[in-house]
Amino acid sequence: TKVQAEVKEVLFQTKSLQPVVEAFVFNDGKMTNLLALKGTVPIYYKGHQYNIPMKICITKEYPQKAPIAYVTPTKDMRIHRGHPNVNESGSVYMSYPLWQAGSNLVTLIIALSESFSKKPPVYRATTAQRRPPQYRQQQPQQAYPVARPVARPQYQQQQQQQQAVQRHPSTNLYQASNPYADPKAQRKEELLQKAREALTTNTVERLSAQTEEITRLLDYEQKLKQNKLALARGKAEMEHEKKLLESSIAALDTQGKTLNAWISENKNKEVDVDEAIDGRDTWSKQILDEVAKDSAIEDALYALDKALEDGRITLDVFMKQVRRLSKQQFQHRALTHKIMEQQQQKKAMEM
Repeated sequence: TKVQAEVKEVLFQTKSLQPVVEAFVFNDGKMTNLLALKGTVPIYYKGHQYNIPMKICITKEYPQKAPIAYVTPTKDMRIHRGHPNVNESGSVYMSYPLWQAGSNLVTLIIALSESFSKKPPVYRATTAQRRPPQYRQQQPQQAYPVARPVARPQYQQQQQQQQAVQRHPSTNLYQASNPYADPKAQRKEELLQKAREALTTNTVERLSAQTEEITRLLDYEQKLKQNKLALARGKAEMEHEKKLLESSIAALDTQGKTLNAWISENKNKEVDVDEAIDGRDTWSKQILDEVAKDSAIEDALYALDKALEDGRITLDVFMKQVRRLSKQQFQHRALTHKIMEQQQQKKAMEM
């Protein structure tokens, strides 16, 4: 669960805290067992580390409501009277940070450590300040019994009223007021709180706007990179096509010059048509022969078709001749195709 995960994280970060289950009595007299973190919270004051004994109770309303925190001084410690965040019974009152949906036990420990590092809530009592332990009838299952000095008669009623109110703190850790706080310090804390809230609101708004702007710019950058790759591919393809066209132009130019030279040489000569067209090599001559035979068979098939239409030959004769000529035509075309493939391979190897 969420509480278990947060407790594990707190125990991992703060080794001096341990989980316990103890009875707790609320202001209305109801008693229940609560999970608590008991131990010390480290602080840093004037360059030295101190350990503040504390107990943090997690109510059933957590995390909607903040946990309940106490400072539990040892017999050699005293709580600073008038501390802005801790009253004389050890109840912790924090006006900053406000408990919000994103708050958790980890941020609570950090906030307590930072606050107490500025002004520790306890101090070590001198020998003269130490008092003998006072014995009283134990109250079963009462959270954090605190020994109090005997009140003077004129303040007895007031002291009892304060004890009734402060017997247990409110279930909301971050209360707006502290009856033991110095008015000036409390006013200062209120002003600081307002300043922090204003800065936090402004920072969150600016952070949100900057995050949206960064996301938009990253998307734009990604599109630019994609367009850059597309342009690079297009450029490479166009350069390849340009080279092919230049090669074709050079070949056509060479052939044009050769043809013009032949025309100039044979302009006034009588040319035998059958001898004018001839292959340059054996493969070319063979292709000419095969193409000529293919064309002759095509003409023969056309003549057979006309003869069948005119009734000069029977269907049996027509089919027999067509099969024979078609077989020969297929052989001539296959041979032509094979020779042309060999010529292309030879040209590719020469290039």
